[in-house]
Amino acid sequence: MAEQARPVEATGNGVTVGPMADVMAGMPEVWRRLLAAHIPDRLGRCSGCRSASGPGERWPCSLHRIASDARRLHDQRLARDVDADGP
Repeated sequence: MAEQARPVEATGNGVTVGPMADVMAGMPEVWRRLLAAHIPDRLGRCSGCRSASGPGERWPCSLHRIASDARRLHDQRLARDVDADGP
C-alpha cells in the first residue's frame, strides 16, 4: 500500500500546503510559468487548462493553487534564509 503524502506547514501559523507545492517551491522557473499560463479568461475559466474539447476548469485551477502555494513557500523560505544571514 502506498504511503499518503503529508501536508507541509508553510508558516508558523499552521497554514499548510501540499507536498507538490513543497517540491515546486524549489523550482521558481516552474511555478512562475504555471502562474503566467494559468490565468482566468473572460468567463472565469482557466485559460491554461483549456483544451480543444472544451473550456478549462474554473479559475483558480488546481495547478494555479499549487503554484501559488509554492511561490508563498519559496518567499517564506527566502525571507527566513535572509533573516538567518542578517546582522
